Amino acid sequence: MEFDVCLEAVRCLKSGGIVAIPTDTVYGLGADPFNPSAVQKLYMVKGRPDGNPIPLVLSSVADIHRFSQNLPDFFFHLTDRFWPGGLTIVIESKGLLPVLTAGGNTVGVRIPDNPLLLKILQAFGGPMAITSANLSGEPPATSVQEIGGELASRIDLIVDGGKTPGPIPSTVYDISVSPPLVRRYGVISEETLAKELACYNKR
Repeated sequence: MEFDVCLEAVRCLKSGGIVAIPTDTVYGLGADPFNPSAVQKLYMVKGRPDGNPIPLVLSSVADIHRFSQNLPDFFFHLTDRFWPGGLTIVIESKGLLPVLTAGGNTVGVRIPDNPLLLKILQAFGGPMAITSANLSGEPPATSVQEIGGELASRIDLIVDGGKTPGPIPSTVYDISVSPPLVRRYGVISEETLAKELACYNKR
């Protein structure tokens, strides 16, 4: 059954569709980040302003080299410490669609700690653009039942992975600037990140 769900999700993504899918925080809306029409559709489905970039979820740190540049060494310290998990790291990007990055040169990335989502990502063979499953300005869904009728009618596929741990989202940590900044507070505290960075710098 899980294999069929993964296959259906991959087919939907590769055809330019939008998939509602559980993560380790809340439900997300996913799309192929290299398909311009799919990314534009993702903005439309959510009602997300064009100036708000969309992060990526990965199944492997190795995927990062496809669209990153000038990674600081402590990036890999953070990934070893916090991935898979609730830390989105903002890095300097290359080769991504301007609509995805809102015309900038950075992107948020993370490996989620959700077995079903990881299996779908592995089967898809690359990163997925993802944003929380809600209309802009509304609370994110933590179950398929919370994906409202208006939003559900715009989605091509809803993957039921049960209730997620949410509603607290991932922490967004921007390492494209110096010193790094917390752009959104979430499941990993600023103090924890500061301690890890201090430990790394003492090496």
